[in-house]
Amino acid sequence: MKEHPTRFPSAKILLLLGLGTGALAQEGYRLLPNQVVVDSAAHWQAWTAPEGARVILPNGEVEPRLVQRQLNAALDAGLFRYINEGDTLTGGVRAAGSNPEAGSLAMDGDPATFWEPDPLAPLERWWLELDLGRAVIAQHVRVRFADEGQGDPFLKFRVLISDGRIALTEARNREFFRVGLVTEPNKDQREYEFEVPPQRPAAPGTTGEVAQILRFEALGSDGVRGRQVDPAVYTRLDSIDQGAIDYFRRTSSGRQIQVEQEIYEALPAREQGEVRYFRRERPRLAEVEVYTTGDEVVRLTRSLPRAGVIRVGTTKRTREVEDGIFSTFRSLLEYDPIKNENQVEVDLGTRYWLDRILLLSPGQPPPAYQVRISDGSLDPSGEKIWRAFEERQNREVFVRLEETFPLQQVRFVEVRRLKLDAGKRENANLSEVQVYGEGYASEVVMTSPLIRLGRRRLLSTLSWEGQFSPGARVEVRTRSGDELIHIPHYFNERGVEVTKNTWDKIAEAERPAIVFEDQPGADWSNWSPSYLESGEPFKSPNPRQYLLAEVRLLSDDPERAARLRRLQLHFDPPLVEQALAELWPTEGVKPGEEQEFILYLQPLFTGTNPGFDRIELRSSSSAPIELVSVRAGQDERLNRSRQLWPGALQSETSPEGTLSLVFPQAASRSDLLYAIRFRTRVFLGNTVFGAQLRRRAQPGVVQEAAAGEATSLVASQSLVARADLQQTTPLGKVAVTPPVFTPNGDGINDQAAIDLEVFVLEGPKRIAAGIYNLAGQQVRDLSLEVPRASGLHRLVWDGRDQQGVLQPPGLYLVRAGIDTDAARSHTEVVRLVGVAY
Repeated sequence: MKEHPTRFPSAKILLLLGLGTGALAQEGYRLLPNQVVVDSAAHWQAWTAPEGARVILPNGEVEPRLVQRQLNAALDAGLFRYINEGDTLTGGVRAAGSNPEAGSLAMDGDPATFWEPDPLAPLERWWLELDLGRAVIAQHVRVRFADEGQGDPFLKFRVLISDGRIALTEARNREFFRVGLVTEPNKDQREYEFEVPPQRPAAPGTTGEVAQILRFEALGSDGVRGRQVDPAVYTRLDSIDQGAIDYFRRTSSGRQIQVEQEIYEALPAREQGEVRYFRRERPRLAEVEVYTTGDEVVRLTRSLPRAGVIRVGTTKRTREVEDGIFSTFRSLLEYDPIKNENQVEVDLGTRYWLDRILLLSPGQPPPAYQVRISDGSLDPSGEKIWRAFEERQNREVFVRLEETFPLQQVRFVEVRRLKLDAGKRENANLSEVQVYGEGYASEVVMTSPLIRLGRRRLLSTLSWEGQFSPGARVEVRTRSGDELIHIPHYFNERGVEVTKNTWDKIAEAERPAIVFEDQPGADWSNWSPSYLESGEPFKSPNPRQYLLAEVRLLSDDPERAARLRRLQLHFDPPLVEQALAELWPTEGVKPGEEQEFILYLQPLFTGTNPGFDRIELRSSSSAPIELVSVRAGQDERLNRSRQLWPGALQSETSPEGTLSLVFPQAASRSDLLYAIRFRTRVFLGNTVFGAQLRRRAQPGVVQEAAAGEATSLVASQSLVARADLQQTTPLGKVAVTPPVFTPNGDGINDQAAIDLEVFVLEGPKRIAAGIYNLAGQQVRDLSLEVPRASGLHRLVWDGRDQQGVLQPPGLYLVRAGIDTDAARSHTEVVRLVGVAY
């Protein structure tokens, strides 16, 4: 393992296990004797993911976030935090005139729990303020009192709402507006619903209003005369529930006049009237529900406010346009189309199904603006592909602006402030960019912390379990390596990260420990091709000590999601303890020309390694590999060593270009160096060669040889052949042979072969090829997808059209090329081919 070059002989040191501070508390996996398992909520919590994009269930399953419409924003208020005048606050109970400890019971979703004011407190202290934790568009408020037998409704009350702004007065109170008022005595109604009308200028049809704080106030109470009860019931009441006892004198006319108890007891029996017993009023607020437009996705993706980005040239300045707080805002500069500056761009972290965007302003809204959205797809030049909506004017000075569109996948939202009246000074304030939609997040990417295998292990397969609706799926990628880099982090006494110089100035006895973060070293592989099916063979280099895994939960349907329960990486004992490989030559290779190479392979064994009986050699260029010879012997005497091919070994080639060497029996000696001489051509600037070891008795086990010092005969320690492609075009030679063919079925010249050379391009691509008649009509599409674009490719035309009908004799055009991700020249050619009978 490589160490970080800085030494700390006298410092306290903590090792941060993995790639992030969360890994200290939980590794994110279980290491068993034969596998790595991820199967609990604590495991998935240690994996990084775009904030808010996933939901981890208590049973250990993980699924994409479901964005919903019309929800009660009070239920999850406690999940939202915000910064107010330097303090970090959390949604929930903001304040209460009495009994604040029970305030949260009025927003917990349980009608059997409740907040009730202290019955001995004065009426003006019977109030409760709830903080939703973020600004929402409240559509209506529902107030629910305790069920009959559990408590009483409030006799008189009102409901007020505030957007969170503080009035610019000496008292600095929040501004509230009333949405509900009950002044007629209420003894029996236990549920009320109040619509929230717009309070500011808004477009026709607009409903609801911005709300963050809700205040419930009692306006009246019957106190000790809540409800009349029988004397027997009264005696059974707890003392706190026993209300008033009213005594009445009966007049000669039969009227009842209330008197004091002492007067009543002194009255003659004929004048003693009724004695009325009362239960004390117990007003109990079971639930306050604030129904909103739906989940506001920007705020869902931020546990603490993270500013939006206003792009200014090549720099970035933060602005709180997505902190969820209506009272914070920033002035917008006019968008500069020449420099592409001053637009507000919000990144949601992943793609969501959206159909509505709101722009909120506390005052002086944008006079003109434009909204653009993108799902993150890139054009050939690498820039995001945007969908731009119409440029809008806001002459009515609406402070809530709205853009609606059909439900679609969106990751980025951009707002441009435009000029309305030339020559006129215009201000534009933006408080919040809010986005709404419905459905599961269409992509969730989760990355594991560093997985430590304890020693070099040979991973065999990767599998997973879960529930996957039609159209939803899981994809996984892996990386592996042996080296780690330790990155030190320094903290002061308050836990704030500081520079090393600042840390050095802290008294040694008070210095916090250095925290080391482990990151992949130089020998780590890139991310593997995706695992599309559970149980596929492990695709990263093997064996290794460390690995990373990346899981993608994907869906093309907003109503469907992949729910992942368990991920397993299985491993077997390695075939050899270590296999080092080295290529020669690695520099100055001429592209497209046949070149002879030697790959040196040095396997190292321990007593428990079973050995290998097959070596598979491959290249990242799509070109055949021709075996020249194989020798095995001691490093310093390799020239006089034993020849294995031609000889005891068998060689096999595959259509994909892999060369296999098959041993008659398993190789198990550590002192043998193998020199594999072969010819091939390279078509990439960096062509990577690889050697895999296999064993017939263990068909699922594949061990990749690592680049390193396999021999003292050469000094490359590399498996990469480098070629200069500066003067090379992506599409090289394209030849049609024979130029005239006769598809008459006699077995002679029945087909025309189209051979293409492709350079420079990495990874899979589409070879585009078509046959056209001289009128320009396509006769046959010969295009195909290839896993490795650069190399040699052959397409064949049998003289038939797409329906299998032989074409008449004559000249035809062959249009052939390669699809690229960027605008490149020399990617298409036209050739002639003749058909004769």
